[in-house]
Amino acid sequence: MKIKNKRKFIARTLELIVFIATLILTPLAINYANTLRGHKAFGGEYLVPVFGLLIILVIETIYEESQNKKNRRK
Repeated sequence: MKIKNKRKFIARTLELIVFIATLILTPLAINYANTLRGHKAFGGEYLVPVFGLLIILVIETIYEESQNKKNRRK
C-alpha cells in the first residue's frame, strides 16, 4: 500500500489516536472522580469526549488550511 497524500494520512492517524484515547480516558475519568468524591455525581469528567471532539476539529481545520494554502500556490 502506497500512501499518496502523507498529510492526510498523518491527520487521519492523529484523529484516530485522539478518538481511541477519548474512548479509554472517559470511563477511567468517571470512575476516578466517583471514587474520589465517594458518591456518584456528574462533573467535568463528562466533558472529556467534547474535548476530544474539539481536538479532532482543530486537527481537521489545520489539515484543510494547509490544503488551501497548497492549492493557492499552484
